[in-house]
Order: sequence, then C-alpha cells, then structure tokens
Amino acid sequence: MTKAVGIFATMGLLTVAEGPLAAADLGGPCCADLEERIAELEATTARKGNRKVSLTISGYIAQEITVWDDGGESNAYIHGLGPTQASNFRLNGQAVITPGWTAGYMFRIQDLTGNAFTGGNDAITQLNDTKNDGLNTQMAFWYLASKDYGKVSLGRLAHAAKSAAMFTDLSGTQIIDNYTFLAGFPHFRLRETSGALSPLTWGQLGFCYTQGAPLGGDCNGIVMNGVRYDTPTFAGFTASASWGEDDFWEVALRYAGEVAGFKLAFGAGYTEMSDEGTSSPVAVTTGKDSNFFQVGGYAEHIATGLFVHGAYGREDNNATLLANGFVEPDSEHYYVKAGIRRKWMPLGATVVYGDYAAYLDQLGPAALAAGATSSTLERFGGGIAQEIDAAAMTLYMKYQRYEADVDGLADFEDANFVSFGGLINF
Repeated sequence: MTKAVGIFATMGLLTVAEGPLAAADLGGPCCADLEERIAELEATTARKGNRKVSLTISGYIAQEITVWDDGGESNAYIHGLGPTQASNFRLNGQAVITPGWTAGYMFRIQDLTGNAFTGGNDAITQLNDTKNDGLNTQMAFWYLASKDYGKVSLGRLAHAAKSAAMFTDLSGTQIIDNYTFLAGFPHFRLRETSGALSPLTWGQLGFCYTQGAPLGGDCNGIVMNGVRYDTPTFAGFTASASWGEDDFWEVALRYAGEVAGFKLAFGAGYTEMSDEGTSSPVAVTTGKDSNFFQVGGYAEHIATGLFVHGAYGREDNNATLLANGFVEPDSEHYYVKAGIRRKWMPLGATVVYGDYAAYLDQLGPAALAAGATSSTLERFGGGIAQEIDAAAMTLYMKYQRYEADVDGLADFEDANFVSFGGLINF
C-alpha cells in the first residue's frame, strides 16, 4: 500500500495548494483514476493474518532439459534442479518489537517434480526418465533478531555451516552449476567398457557419510531441525553456530565485501555429526562419528568481470564400521570455477565459465561391498548464462563430463551431459 499512501500524500499537498473547491471535486477524472489504482493495489497485495506481521512471497522456478550420453546409450530428459536448488516459493514474515529488535518466520516449499537427485527404485537413471516427489516443506522456522546482539533461529532451517563454501560463488551461476550432485545425476548407473550397465551409480563415487547421501561436494548441505545463532556483521564478517537433535553441532565464519576493486567472499565451516537419522540413514555397527570441514572463496575484478571461485571439503569418519563389514573411508573433494561476468548487451550480464571438480575416495557402502578400494571421480565442464534483468530471469547452457578411476573394479565409460535451462525469480 506504499504507493497508495504516496498518492494520498500528494492529494493532500494539492488540497493545500488549490484550496477547498478543488479538494471537494470528487467526481473528476483524477479521483476515478485514483480509486482504480487503489483497487489494483489491494488486489495485488499479499494478505496477512494481522496488521503487525508482514508477509512477503518470493522464490523462483527452474527447469532444464538434459541431453546425455553414457558411452552406450543417449537420450534427453526434462527435470528440475534437485533438493535445496529446486523450484520453490518462500513465505517470509517480520514484525518490529521495539527499535532494533525484530521477530520473523520463514516457510520454504520446494517443488520436487522431476527430482534427479533422490534415489529409490524409481530414481532417474538410464532406465527411468522421471521422478516426481511433489511438494516438500524444506524450511519452517521462526527467529528473534537484534541489530546489536545477533539473530537466534529455531525450527527446520539451514544450519551454521550449510553450504559455507559453495555459497561464496557470486558469479550468478551457483544455483545452476556447482560442486554438488544436487543438479546432476547421482543415480545414473556406471557403464562398464564392456557395454554392460553396472549396478553401481555415479553417486557411489561421491558419497557423503555426514548426511548419508551422494552429495559429492557440500557434505552437510541438508536442512534439519535445530537452533542457530548468527552474530551481527562486523567489517564484513559474520560468525554462526548451531546445534541439532541427536546430535550434531556446527560453526562457521563468512565474509563478503569489496577491497581494492575486487568483490570478495569467503566461507569456512566445521561440522561434527553423530545423528544416525540424517537424510538417508546408513546402517552402522558402531555409533556414527563424522566430521566435515569446508572452505571456499570468490574473487571478481569489478572493472573487467573476471572471476574465480574455489571450494574444498574433507570428511573424516573416524573408522566407523558399516553394517556390511566395511569401514567408512575418509575422503576429500575440491572444485574450481573461473570465467568472466560482463554486461555486453542491454538484456543483462552474460556469464561465461569453465569448471573442474574432483572427488577422492568418496566410496559409498555399495561401492565398498562391490570391491572398490579407492577412487577418483572427476567432472569437467563449463557453460554460458544470460541474465534478463527485465524479467528477473536467467537462461543458460552447461556441459558436464564424468570420468571415473576405481581401484578394485572394472573400467568404466565416461558420461556426458549437456543441459539447457532457465530460472525465473519472483
């Protein structure tokens, strides 16, 4: 209703300037236009439960089509970007308690139609082209925030170290292309050089025991119940800590700012996880004990648009014994993305980039049981993204190539994926 208030204020000034006769002329064309504008504003304003708490609706829709070739077969699938990156809408609310103190809440609902990340008998593979998991409540929490003392949040939320390394990517391509399998195909089956499909999946070479899922990078990137505290920002730095039930805890440090003509971002996080009921529980004979460290950064030369982003993660599983008799391996992964972000046309910025990721000894339970003793999964790729400012939209094309070297198993074909997609914000 801000515009309506502005209109009324303008009318008040005109009343003073023109006198009572002009103010009383309610039948003129100006007032008919005003009433029409007020009706339009009321029709497009989100309704809220009371007059004290605001409500803002936002989100984005993201879909893509991927043409793939696994060395023995090729096809094309239409799908979403997987959990945490999927199409979603967010309901954010906030109320001022006293000057400097606010309370608020957030719901984030995901559309997991065409979810290429989730497993099961109906996972998206060479044998199945779609998986529809419907709507999912990813986040639901409330918070209290102080300008001077920080913010406390409680509920189903993103924890302190979630995606601390990955979210430093400010190139405009983080959602559509990053070092996780969230927007990839972890349940595609490896194809042996003999031509036979292996029962193993690519995700078994990028497995994270912290969450019990084939995340590749960002081994603690899943939203869970808990409580989180964030400090106020000091000179661009923010520290966070969180705890979640049964049990895990995290700490993180982040920075964002501009220095000497460069846009900079930095993030580091550490997680200790003993909760055995995470996103996809892994059967163990001893108590779960996973530690995950991650660090990432971004630098962009503002004048030229040249940028580089890097991320590193290490998972230590402290010799946890799996129910199948194998020991959870320690592993590490790293990622680099470099390119240029420039506004060469009036539509918006164009981003051109190349990237590389390596996942070392991230062997999942099935890969260990099959006889794998060590592994290197490499991913080569790149893409181009065109932002369309007038529509808050990004159109993109990206390429990814998976290559695997696994000791103890047969040789495998490489897999290639070319995706064309779009993301529109609202």
